[in-house]
Amino acid sequence: MKRRFSYIAMLSLLLCSAAFAQYLARAGERERVPSQVSLSAFPQTFDVWRQVDEQTLTAGAFRELKTDDYLSRTYTNDKGFPVFLFIAYYASQRHRQTFHSPQNCLPGAGWTMSRRRLHRVDDSAEKRINEYLTEKDGVKMMAFYWYHGRGRVVASEYWGRLYTIKDSMALGRTDGALVRVIAPVGKGVGAEDVARQIGLDFTRKLLPMLSSYIPD
Repeated sequence: MKRRFSYIAMLSLLLCSAAFAQYLARAGERERVPSQVSLSAFPQTFDVWRQVDEQTLTAGAFRELKTDDYLSRTYTNDKGFPVFLFIAYYASQRHRQTFHSPQNCLPGAGWTMSRRRLHRVDDSAEKRINEYLTEKDGVKMMAFYWYHGRGRVVASEYWGRLYTIKDSMALGRTDGALVRVIAPVGKGVGAEDVARQIGLDFTRKLLPMLSSYIPD
């Protein structure tokens, strides 16, 4: 039964994706692209978090993502715990320019994904993010990600695409971003819980700051 449900869900997502691409291609002439502050201007420090590194996408990765703007940084808190922040922003999701799901990208890079959870990030039941335990060559990471844009924070890729079609019709907009936060899992009992707490703390401090860079 579980396998059958997964098959139906995947088929629905593929059909939705096809309709999504066709609709957005036709809707391009009436699309409205909002102004956006470049992600390069995102603060290097906020709350207890401080940027310690910034990464640049390779030419191949940039061509694959087809993103209009991106940010890839490492932050640490006042206790020295690191998190890796990645944001891929799309001013328009037409002409095959759209999010690349971590469920494809991470396994494609050799990481396994397991133990999915959903988290509410505020009092709104509509704003939820994904959590996965990822592992590669004995290294464990706690990965959080969501689809962000037009005032929405959505865990589901399926619903993210449906909302994009809805907002394209109602608002004339298809802009949005994929946001991913990764917290390394240390050794010992309770290490996953510590990584989860660190990742969620970073995420909840991050979210209120994103509206200028990912327009509501």
